[in-house]
Amino acid sequence: MLALIWATSGVSPARAATCDAVVSDFNFGSVTLRSGAVNRTSGTLRITCSDPLLSVVGVCVRFGPGSGGAGANNNPRYLRHGSGAALPYQLRLGGYGTGFGTLNETFLSVTTLLGSTGTVTVPIYAEILEAGTSFDAGWYESVFSGTSNIEMSYGVLSCDLFAQSRPVPDFRVTANAVSSCELDVGTMNFGNLPSLALGPVDAVAPIDVRCTEGTNYTVSLGLGDGVGVTDPALRRMTNGLSTLAYGLYRDPSRTQVWGALPGTRATGVGSGSNQRYNVYGRIHAGQTTVLGTYTDNVVVTVNY
Repeated sequence: MLALIWATSGVSPARAATCDAVVSDFNFGSVTLRSGAVNRTSGTLRITCSDPLLSVVGVCVRFGPGSGGAGANNNPRYLRHGSGAALPYQLRLGGYGTGFGTLNETFLSVTTLLGSTGTVTVPIYAEILEAGTSFDAGWYESVFSGTSNIEMSYGVLSCDLFAQSRPVPDFRVTANAVSSCELDVGTMNFGNLPSLALGPVDAVAPIDVRCTEGTNYTVSLGLGDGVGVTDPALRRMTNGLSTLAYGLYRDPSRTQVWGALPGTRATGVGSGSNQRYNVYGRIHAGQTTVLGTYTDNVVVTVNY
């Protein structure tokens, strides 16, 4: 007679490695969006894996567009204002600048040691790609939530291989854009003058102001480089030891002096685009000139 005996073993099947990923928030803080402004921040991607055996675990993390949306191939990504305005930015590995590409996915190897955990942390660099007063002031945000925006797979040899995906906790990219202003200032040229200016000589120069929409601002003019000048209507251009008295005004009739004190400044409310102000200059009559070039430098200041 043949007897069949079933036997069981006290050894459990080997456990597979388990991994988790955490991406930090990226907070640009309060940023100015004046043209040429550089707004950058950084964060981290941390991978932690555990395995009862000594092993090297391959982990792939994929990054989508975020709730702010993105262009083709996530370049650029966008932060969104409550008004719907889109502020372009990018996430990168390795550093700042287009030379470091766009972070869409990254493959990492995590080594575990005989029942302990292994951790790999890599920096991620975030930068706002554009600036200008046309962008609204206020809060901008993009949330990375769900597998379409952030997911991980592990136990793979590369990101190209199929593996079971694993969710990653949400993270946010945020910025608070503060009001900002920009200036373009022209040159005032009175041209050639007679040796005796019997009548006044007039000229005009432009100032273009760009401020974030809704921003209250004032434009002040300094008194120039002339020694001892205290009156905006009696600034001085110099040519060696010779001087010419002149004034700068806010109106074509040249009755409203333009200076830095309250009541002498130009005022406005930003529209996000250029707002032009003309500076009306006048060399006063009855002054004698000597051969040469008369100059002065006047500082233009926008306060907002």
